[in-house]
Amino acid sequence: MTVQILLIAGIIVILSLSAHDDAFGAFRESKNVMEVTQLNEYSNYVHFQPEWNSYPRNLIIDVSASWHRQIIPGDEEMQDMSKHGAKQRQNTLQYVNGKPVVAVQYDYRDCQSQWFHYTKTGLDFLGDQFFKKESIHNTAYADEEQIEKLKGGFAQFVPICTSKSSTNLEYAISINDDAIGFDVYFVPSEIQQLNYFLHDGSFEYYEEGGCSANNFKKLFGTCKNVDKSGGLLMVIPDELSRPMTKISVKLTEK
Repeated sequence: MTVQILLIAGIIVILSLSAHDDAFGAFRESKNVMEVTQLNEYSNYVHFQPEWNSYPRNLIIDVSASWHRQIIPGDEEMQDMSKHGAKQRQNTLQYVNGKPVVAVQYDYRDCQSQWFHYTKTGLDFLGDQFFKKESIHNTAYADEEQIEKLKGGFAQFVPICTSKSSTNLEYAISINDDAIGFDVYFVPSEIQQLNYFLHDGSFEYYEEGGCSANNFKKLFGTCKNVDKSGGLLMVIPDELSRPMTKISVKLTEK
């Protein structure tokens, strides 16, 4: 009887220790998560092919994303937290709205590492702090005309960076081509870049205030509750007037 009692007591002690260790394990894991404010900068280059009215012109999309990254010190990704310059450049033939473009992109758009594009200049890093945060509507032509122009236009999806399941984003977008305006939508997934041109009602975007706008040259605002797989969709007419048109995008997680 005494041996049985001791055996039962020993089992209880072991189970108690196991539960205690599990509790402290969860506690240690929660304490090890660290949040840092991370800045990612990159540029996408788009060269329009002969099927476009904008051929042989080019489009540069400069993206700056500031977000709150949650990391666990000691993880393998921690060793790769800071990069300078290009990692791998990828030239790909893509079809947008049924027409081909050559896109030059870099493979570090996955939000896993902090890095800066080597072609960025000091003025790029200054951002818009020297400019009034005032949205400017396109007055080169009417909004109704913009709707017609965009049917044959170009669209670019820009993914967001976040450690959360959804987040709030403050944004600043501008284009340096005085002849056209842009439409912008926060969308739940990249597939909406394709769906936008299908004209069958399958295009989805966040309809809350601040999450979309039509026919602007410069735009400031905030969109709330954007899913982590979502992003920003920009659409412009196929009427570039400059040899190199630039769209600047700044996203700040709030």
